Amino acid sequence: MSDIKERLIGAITVMDEDGARRLWEIVEGLYSKAGGWDSVPEEDPDETDLEMIRDALSDPDCREFVPAEEIET
Repeated sequence: MSDIKERLIGAITVMDEDGARRLWEIVEGLYSKAGGWDSVPEEDPDETDLEMIRDALSDPDCREFVPAEEIET
């Protein structure tokens, strides 16, 4: 995973719901102008993606969600 993607994931992890909603609106706006979600190129998962998928399938702790208030920054 690239450095910028890792930084985005970190930022999204700690942002509040309003910030996440605003960011999502920006993302939607960018892709709706470019022809919609169908215009986003499909990529094969990299090793980090595959590891996250394996964890989600095999580790019950990966299925638990923590409220934003409980996340330490």
